[in-house]
Amino acid sequence: MDSDSAKKTPNTEPHPLALAEERHQLALYEGMGAGRQMEEDEDVINLRDYWRVIMARKGTILLVTFLVVVATLISTSLQTPIYRSSTTLQIEREAGKVLQYEGVTAESGRYDWEFYQTQYELLKSKTLAQRVVDELGLESSAQFMSSGEEKKSSFFSDIRKAIKGFIQGDEEQQQQQINVTDEESSGPDLAGILRGGLTVSPVRDSKLVVVSYDSPNAQLAARVANAIAKNFVNTTLERRFEASSYAKTFLAERIKQVRAELEDSERTLAKYAQEREIIDLEEKQSILMHKIRELDSKLVESEAQRIEDEAKYIEMKDAVLKGNLNVLESPVIQAYKERLVQLEAEYEEKLHIYKPAYPTMVQLQQRIDEVQGKIDEEIQNIRTAALTKYKAAQREEAMLKARMAEIKTEILDLQNRSTDYQVLKRDVETNRELYDGLLQRMKEVGVASGIGTNNISVVDKAEVAGAPYKPNLKKNLMIALVLGLFGGIGLAFLFDHLDDTIKSGADLEKLTGLAVLGIVPEINKQRESVESVALLTYEQPTSALAEAYRSIRTALTFATASGSPKVLHLTSSGAGEGKTTSAIALATAYTQSGSNVLLVDADLRNPSLHQELGLHNEVGLTNYLAANYKPSQVVQQTGIANLWVLPTGPIPPNPAELLSSGKMVDFINTAAKKFDMVIIDSPPVLGLADALVLANMAQATILVVDAGVTRTGSVEGSMQRLKRARANITGTLLVKYGQGGSGYGYDYHYSYSYYGYGSDEADDEPRKQMA
Repeated sequence: MDSDSAKKTPNTEPHPLALAEERHQLALYEGMGAGRQMEEDEDVINLRDYWRVIMARKGTILLVTFLVVVATLISTSLQTPIYRSSTTLQIEREAGKVLQYEGVTAESGRYDWEFYQTQYELLKSKTLAQRVVDELGLESSAQFMSSGEEKKSSFFSDIRKAIKGFIQGDEEQQQQQINVTDEESSGPDLAGILRGGLTVSPVRDSKLVVVSYDSPNAQLAARVANAIAKNFVNTTLERRFEASSYAKTFLAERIKQVRAELEDSERTLAKYAQEREIIDLEEKQSILMHKIRELDSKLVESEAQRIEDEAKYIEMKDAVLKGNLNVLESPVIQAYKERLVQLEAEYEEKLHIYKPAYPTMVQLQQRIDEVQGKIDEEIQNIRTAALTKYKAAQREEAMLKARMAEIKTEILDLQNRSTDYQVLKRDVETNRELYDGLLQRMKEVGVASGIGTNNISVVDKAEVAGAPYKPNLKKNLMIALVLGLFGGIGLAFLFDHLDDTIKSGADLEKLTGLAVLGIVPEINKQRESVESVALLTYEQPTSALAEAYRSIRTALTFATASGSPKVLHLTSSGAGEGKTTSAIALATAYTQSGSNVLLVDADLRNPSLHQELGLHNEVGLTNYLAANYKPSQVVQQTGIANLWVLPTGPIPPNPAELLSSGKMVDFINTAAKKFDMVIIDSPPVLGLADALVLANMAQATILVVDAGVTRTGSVEGSMQRLKRARANITGTLLVKYGQGGSGYGYDYHYSYSYYGYGSDEADDEPRKQMA
């Protein structure tokens, strides 16, 4: 094995995002992540699995359905025909408002669930039932008594009593017998019998309720239904009258008490006002409050004016005022300035003719100085006016604040003197309002109690039924058919559950205690139009099978602290479980990631790796182990990039001895150095020693399990043998998941004989050569 020929593609460090994705994929198979992933896979495949179970056990399903339908037909024919009569009532939340006065009973919103539920329970009350019994004289009616006895001794009631007695036990059954004895001694419970046939059914999204009564006698059913409606209306009116009478008595007593309290509070208030000389505090306080509001408004205006005047004064205090706005806008100063400009212009004009000492020029200069002096005098007047206005604003603000303080003091003093007075006055007002309200309510109750309106009315009266209500043979048979089908299907799945083959990843993980590294779906060769399932990963990289094995590759990346194991050993419990296919597909998945992979066919009893890959098997592993062949002479390169294969070569008479030789160990160690990954395809575990020898040489062992075929006992036995051989079992693979009956359709035909593991087809030639 040449290093240069083996490693054509250098190893590249995986991208961090790709590594994170691989870790994410691995998490799907660990802990809760694995459980969720397997549940999703099972959800996709279970429909077909369920259909398989149903079709396999359709005889059981049909038998159970037939028995249930026949039993229902017999029980229905034995039942007594029951007639139903119904009356429809309209229940309003409030009675009709003949007057605008409210009733005595509490009122709620328009849609009051509690109110209507209360009415329904009143319709089913024992008191109303007893009233109907008394009115119709049902205690002496043989028809009514026979209907009660009929219900007590019906077919289903007898069965129900028998089951209930069996569940409750002897003690409770004895107590029931005592209760029955007491009832017989005191007579039949007629109200209970009537309530047993009563049905109250509210009409959805309406104020209507249908009251029905069931009886073997059609005329009796109609009479009872109408009597229940009539008595329900009457009892409602009676409760209203009773409530009004009680309310009148209560209000009369309460009015006397409140009137006495009102008189006492008024006397106390009058005495207190007389002692403190209080006439009308509210009016005086209102006047003071009005004044203080006006003063507060004026004070705000005064403060604003004072600030404005102060700002103007501060500005006028400046020595240079010629640029001041007030100075510039003064009409007097503007007139003086115009005169000053004229004089100065005249002075400048004559200065070209006369000298400054000339009398005319001296007079002009005096006039100019005189105008300038008047301007300065006017500016001083403006400054003085600003100061005066500022002082006046200060005085006005001070006076307003002083007046505000006086009024506040007066208000506080008035409040201190009137605190107790206000308390007594509020007490009087409260008592007066309560007295007036009770007096008004007394009058309303007195008027409302004489009105015979009711919030319940009969919409449709019950009529005599022309046909039995039950038993409904068609309905019962339809229900029996559905129940029979469901029962039969449930029984079929129960039988399927008792099957001890491995069906899901969760079952496999629970059985072995190891992580399920991957779940490989079933592939139908005809449907997928492929010749070899093992090469599907290479030929169709986007297929479900390829995705499954790439997921397994990702899981193996984190199987050890150093990454994927260098030497990986694949085995199974028995023959035909998919070891070779898994080895080829997994090797292909590793080559797709850039790894150099050596695939070793260590099944020296019935080799098939060369057949799947279309290689010759003239020389191989046995030539290297038993003869003087070099590794480079027995290793073959495939049409798949970076994939090399070591076939078995001629079938030896002693496979276990060859595999356990030191030369095999040296070969595995050398291959691990030359290749990135060495995958060993070995024989099954049970009945042979080959897999145990190879598991001891490999860094990791994976147990391949055929879903729906491999039995739990086989997996347990394989795990025990591998553990005794101190194999490093990394995990398991569940292959052919969701298969119907034939799995992948592999051409694996292992045969066990007395001498061990098969040999009839040892000299088979390869089926084809891979291009």
